[in-house]
Amino acid sequence: MISRRQLLYFSALFVFCYLIANLQYFATADELNNDRQYPLTLNILKKAYWEEITAHRHYNQYCKKALSEDYPNIAYLFSALSISEKIHADNYQTVIVSLSSTIGAKEISVSIGNTKKNLNTAAKKELEKINKSYPEILKELSSESHDQAIINCMYSWRSHQQHKKMISGIKNNSGFFFKRLAKKIEKMKPNFYVCEICGSIVDEKPTIPCEICNYPQSHYTKLERPAY
Repeated sequence: MISRRQLLYFSALFVFCYLIANLQYFATADELNNDRQYPLTLNILKKAYWEEITAHRHYNQYCKKALSEDYPNIAYLFSALSISEKIHADNYQTVIVSLSSTIGAKEISVSIGNTKKNLNTAAKKELEKINKSYPEILKELSSESHDQAIINCMYSWRSHQQHKKMISGIKNNSGFFFKRLAKKIEKMKPNFYVCEICGSIVDEKPTIPCEICNYPQSHYTKLERPAY
């Protein structure tokens, strides 16, 4: 014969087991709901994530190449750009995870040249993102209106405009005189700061809120120079 205490125990145990068994169901249902509600947004963000991670890894290698060619200031710029791209990717990942989805794995191929060629390649890629990729992304995202996805992509778009300006400032004035210009650049003493919210990069300590995301200047971090 089962006592009242044993009955209460088994009843509680049954309820607990029922809840545990259904947690996966509820999570799966929520994931399917997000997939149905924001399928295009998820697809776009995953693609954008891998593009930003690819840029991040390229800039890391460009940085190492510039150091090997004794261009520490240009290496510092590439390092700052790499960190900015990683912030963009992390922002996308946060939204993807919030929609109960995952990014998966992908193999990335990185190709590098000398520093002059790397600057040319970087400027071309940044220009493509500014003029084509992000305008198309923002237009497509508008159909599902996921606010944070749109905001993060807008952050990236405006940040890439900064990247292009910084890179082109070197590339457009170099030409056949790249080495001479590079020597002048290496005599400078830049200090880069990056906004941890949107990836904005400035070359002096900010005294006002971020011009891209409008978060307080306390969200800027001074970037250390890459070591040889």
